[in-house]
Amino acid sequence: MDFSKGAATIEQGFKGQKWTILGEPYVPLHKTPSALLMHAEFGPDSFVPAHLHETQDETLHILEGEMQFEMEGETIVAGAGTSVMLPMGIPHALFNRSGKTARALVFVSPTGKMYDYMAAIDGLTDPAEVVRLGAEHEIRFV
Repeated sequence: MDFSKGAATIEQGFKGQKWTILGEPYVPLHKTPSALLMHAEFGPDSFVPAHLHETQDETLHILEGEMQFEMEGETIVAGAGTSVMLPMGIPHALFNRSGKTARALVFVSPTGKMYDYMAAIDGLTDPAEVVRLGAEHEIRFV
């Protein structure tokens, strides 16, 4: 499916498409073979465990709130208006320790299997199943 044409809003996503993964909402906005753009919300105390993308780069642009990223032994704190690059092959973890909801745009390039992975884990509440399916979609949890 190619979402490269047309407009999408955070409220409606592209053609009404939305995902909920481990209780957190993700909304795909645009997708082409070379890029995927999503909106994500991270509730207080939410996190994405350490993982790496074997074939794609990921960038998060913080729209609201504050996120912490752990990568290569460093902690990066990013607030609204900040973009954080998470290069392929480098393990990284994301945390919302701010006590408030954080919102971000997530850009993945090339799309690789990320879109299919997000669709596959939609509605899952078991972290072990999310990790297991990652291995099938070029995402390795470490």
